[in-house]
Amino acid sequence: MSLTPISKIAVQIQTQPGWEGVRDWGLIVQAWATTVSPAILDRSQPRSISRGILTIATNSSSLAHQLTFGRKALCQKLNTQLIAPISDLRFIAVGYSNQQISPTATEDRSIPIDSGSIVICSHCDCRAREGELLRWGVCQFCAMDLGILGGKP
Repeated sequence: MSLTPISKIAVQIQTQPGWEGVRDWGLIVQAWATTVSPAILDRSQPRSISRGILTIATNSSSLAHQLTFGRKALCQKLNTQLIAPISDLRFIAVGYSNQQISPTATEDRSIPIDSGSIVICSHCDCRAREGELLRWGVCQFCAMDLGILGGKP
């Protein structure tokens, strides 16, 4: 019995019916990385796509505002690299994180979960308090669903 490389297995899985969304999202993330400058890439990331509108989170409202002015040109550049074209771009100044958050709880009980500003949960793309993400890595509801947090919120 020979071992199959994980990259070959991943390609086989992504070509199966039902996995188009995963494959398309990977193309979107790659296209964004090659379309924008490294300075913008460090300060922004694709977050979701709905009805052909791609939402990009930025680390500042001024960057979101600046990118909004060039969204048509960015959209055209992205569409040259995508299978399913996007119709528009939406830029938001919440939900940006330059670190990968893993859904594990921290033991730091000094972080109040209702502290901080409103941000977007990296797991469900819903609004959450910054303190929830600092404590559990996800919003309170995702923490309960993932078994990180027991009981009711």
